[in-house]
Amino acid sequence: MMDTHHSNKQTKGAITKHKIIVEARDLFYRQGFAATSTAQIAKKVGVSEAALYKHFKGKMALLLATVEPERPHDQEVSYFSTLSNLDLLGAWTEQLISTVFHNRPQYTIIFSESPRHPELSENYIRHLHQLTNADKELLTRMDKGQLPKLDLVLFQVGIIGSFLAMLTHKRIYEPTLNLQDIPEDIRHTLISIVEGKLFQQ
Repeated sequence: MMDTHHSNKQTKGAITKHKIIVEARDLFYRQGFAATSTAQIAKKVGVSEAALYKHFKGKMALLLATVEPERPHDQEVSYFSTLSNLDLLGAWTEQLISTVFHNRPQYTIIFSESPRHPELSENYIRHLHQLTNADKELLTRMDKGQLPKLDLVLFQVGIIGSFLAMLTHKRIYEPTLNLQDIPEDIRHTLISIVEGKLFQQ
C-alpha cells in the first residue's frame, strides 16, 4: 500500500524546489548572480534560507539548476539523415535558435555569468549540454568528409551569442516589438550565416 503521507511530502518538496529554481532564475536574469542573495530568493519563494539549502548545497548549485533548458521535441535521426546538406544546416539552425529563444533567461545567464564564473560554463557542458539528433547527423557528415570539420560546440556558442545580441538590439531599437516569436529577419540572417559557413557546392 502506498504511503500517501510520504508521497505528498515528496510532491510538496518537488514543488518547492521548482519554485526556488523559477524565482532564482528570474532574479539572476534581471539583476545578476552577485547582486542576488539566497535570502532574497528564499523571501520570494516564501521559505527560509535553511529550507532553500535543503534543496541546494549552495548558491552555485542553484545557479547551475537555473540554466538547465527546457528541451523541445527532437526529430528522429532518420528524419535528418534524409535531408540534403543545405536543408540539414537550415533545420539544425532552426532547432538551435528555437531552443535558445524559448530559454532566453537560461542562456542569457550562462553568457553573462560565465566570464566571472567559468565553472558555470564547464558544468553546463559537462552535465547539461546534450547532442540533438541534428547535431549527431552533422557530426556524422563531418566525419565522412561531406561537410567541413569544425568544433560544433564552439560554433553553437557563436550562433547563440550572435542570436542573443540580435534580440537585444531589437529590444533597444524596436521597443514596441512583441517578441513572442523569433523575428524573421534574425532567423533569415542566422540561417544564411550557417549555410554560407558550412555548405559547399
